[in-house]
Amino acid sequence: MLRLSRRLPCALALLLLPLACSDDAPADAGETAETGTGETSSDDARYAANIRRTTHGVAHVTADNWGSLAFGQAYAFTEDKGCLLADQIIKVRSERARWFGAGEANVNIYTDFAYLQLHVYELAQQQFPELDETVQDGILGYAAGYNQALAEGKIGGDCDGQAWVPTELDHIDLFAYYIDLGLLASSRQAITAVGSAQPPGGAAPADPAPHFSTLTSHRGELGSNGWAFGSDVTASGRGMVMGNPHFPWEGELQLWESHLRIPGEFEVYGVGLLGVPGVLIGFNEHVAWTHTVSDGHRLTLYQITSPPGEPTKYYYDGEVRDMLAEQFTIDVMEDDGTITQETRTMWRTHYGPMAALEPFYWTSALALSYRDANIDNFVLIEQFLRMNMSTSLGEFQQVHTEVAGIPWVNTMAASADGRAWYMDSTPTPNLSQAAIDAWTERKVSGFTKALADQDIWLLDGSDSRDEWQADPGARSPGLIAPANMPQLERSDFVFNANDSHWLSNPLAPLTGYSPLHGFEGTARSMRTRMNARTLLDLLDPDAGYGFAGADGKLDLDELTTAALANGGYTAQLLRDDLVARCTGVDLWDIGGGEVVDIAEACDLLATWDGKLDLDSVGAVIWREVLGDFDAAAFKDAGTLFATGFDVGDPVDTPHTLADGDAPLDALARAVQRLDEAGVALDAPLGEAQFTRKGGQSVPIHGGNASEGITNLITHSQLRSDLTAEVPRAEVVWDQTDLTKDGYQVNYGTSFIMCMEFTDDGPRGRALLSYSQSSEVDSGWYQDQTELFSQKQWRPMLWNEADIAADPNLIEYDVSGGEPLP
Repeated sequence: MLRLSRRLPCALALLLLPLACSDDAPADAGETAETGTGETSSDDARYAANIRRTTHGVAHVTADNWGSLAFGQAYAFTEDKGCLLADQIIKVRSERARWFGAGEANVNIYTDFAYLQLHVYELAQQQFPELDETVQDGILGYAAGYNQALAEGKIGGDCDGQAWVPTELDHIDLFAYYIDLGLLASSRQAITAVGSAQPPGGAAPADPAPHFSTLTSHRGELGSNGWAFGSDVTASGRGMVMGNPHFPWEGELQLWESHLRIPGEFEVYGVGLLGVPGVLIGFNEHVAWTHTVSDGHRLTLYQITSPPGEPTKYYYDGEVRDMLAEQFTIDVMEDDGTITQETRTMWRTHYGPMAALEPFYWTSALALSYRDANIDNFVLIEQFLRMNMSTSLGEFQQVHTEVAGIPWVNTMAASADGRAWYMDSTPTPNLSQAAIDAWTERKVSGFTKALADQDIWLLDGSDSRDEWQADPGARSPGLIAPANMPQLERSDFVFNANDSHWLSNPLAPLTGYSPLHGFEGTARSMRTRMNARTLLDLLDPDAGYGFAGADGKLDLDELTTAALANGGYTAQLLRDDLVARCTGVDLWDIGGGEVVDIAEACDLLATWDGKLDLDSVGAVIWREVLGDFDAAAFKDAGTLFATGFDVGDPVDTPHTLADGDAPLDALARAVQRLDEAGVALDAPLGEAQFTRKGGQSVPIHGGNASEGITNLITHSQLRSDLTAEVPRAEVVWDQTDLTKDGYQVNYGTSFIMCMEFTDDGPRGRALLSYSQSSEVDSGWYQDQTELFSQKQWRPMLWNEADIAADPNLIEYDVSGGEPLP
């Protein structure tokens, strides 16, 4: 494997600029150019970095080596959102119950036992010495930067001084957390199902796992849009990228923005997951990239068959095997504050842990185990650092094949020389065709079908046929090798919106790959169809070249407009049909003696602009109409569409409103629900849809998955942290997130980036929808939320002159860590 360079040399002294202060800076940031404890000067500290904060709090960090660069990045991050990282460290240390008690439905106990059962901390201890030296330097520096900010009382959030906050963390804490991040789309989704799994028939049956023990919650929640453009469609003839990750606005899965430099050696700009060195989505001088959550599978579930009365044994190829028993002990804080200990024996097969998934749990009739493709992904940080360092698209592609550390996302990238590339390089189980065929036969009925309908692969744990197979070149035995994964390079565009690889460019479908990467030839989501139609119009003179204008060549202004155009594809297909159907109908009988006046709603839909902007009147009605149909209705002919899915026309089918009463029934029920919620039929979307920041409501544009909009906005609680949720009013209708206060948003478009390569280097604009800091008193707590509300893009400051000229520039030096011997 090609390795990261060892110890990059110091090229230049730290860049120092005059200090400037602004009203929107945190009260304790950059008070002088000599921030620090005063106990360790930069001359004898191990790490030293320069931090400059520009408008909206973006951290531009400069240092002369990898350890110091990570130190400075961690220090700035900790100032903004450090409490969230502290919470995650307590989690992977299996100390949740120690500090917070058993939790509702024993969730903290289950979580603690699960992380012990997954051995994340033990794996971190074993594997850290095997990491590339530069990666080690980065993790060590990051830990020191967090500790330095914590020691100075600069930890963002509301945890400062609380007893549970670790007095310091180390590199093993961080590496265990990174292993856990790799499990986000697999083991973490069922963490309490792992922690609660106990064999049936014991003297004290385990309590049922909490309701969120599921392997599928991420599939309906985690999402994004990613566009990458090549020279054929850009005004500059160089690459362009639009990155639009849909992630939580609360909790540990928020993104954080930074610009990192080792002068003369390295420079990158973008966002990363909290507590992680480097950049996850962003650009350097040569390549820009973004990610979307893969539709493929990171695990397979195994049905375990045990001999009668022996639930901890199981059949395998006609023989009986013993499960592995492991005993773990955790501390638990009782209601009176005393600490007790709880010990449990946990069980696993050779596949992996047992899992008590709701509603099945672990019974004498049914037992489930699973194998996780990311449990041994120890190169996640190396993957992203080497992407950050790539000096060409070829080198960027090479990282995906040689390191193979991408955990659960597709990649879209474009280069300064005008190439666009897509790959789903996520770790994917390699099943034999015999195993795939056997599953295909089983999934038409019974328990296997029930799980297949939730997009879960249930295999036969008693048959070696269903084992993962070796594929030469794979990162780990049993995974598909990168050479056999879907990828596509184009000079026009590639994209993904969380469906499978199949239509990464509809003009060049990707076919012939394992179905565990996601299915080919199946109906796409409304959002994927909206993405595809928008991008195909770039190549269509009959469409006026879409948002690229008359010349058919895309520029940055056009890209930012398109990214937040807020058109809904479902409305484009069906709104006129519904209006034609309801026009002239004043009262509609929905059965059971209920008659609803739909005339006003019909008139408002007729005059609606078809968008989900703040001033769009009629948007709330359309949303509730669609909310009357289940997910299957959007994929084929039925109660919603008259013309079903056609594999030969996947972007434009299904289409046309279905016959029958269902559409007008849905309109009538939409009127009823909006009335129950107290939302006027003629309310502009901005009066009904909002997010809460610091007790204030900020109107938000955008829409949900059913509406077929790129700017996905919704409500969800996909998070594992213990910080308090922002409360919301009583829910009227789950499918649309309608409450008695309207639509309260806390999930969706998070960081949105539009960038282009020019003859003078990269240039771009961005928004971080929930803003950079968790500090309520900071000027960076809701400033970008308000910008996002108004679609007011801000520049991403890359050039030195632009950073120095920022009117709100704050600069400070940080140092710390034990001196080098």
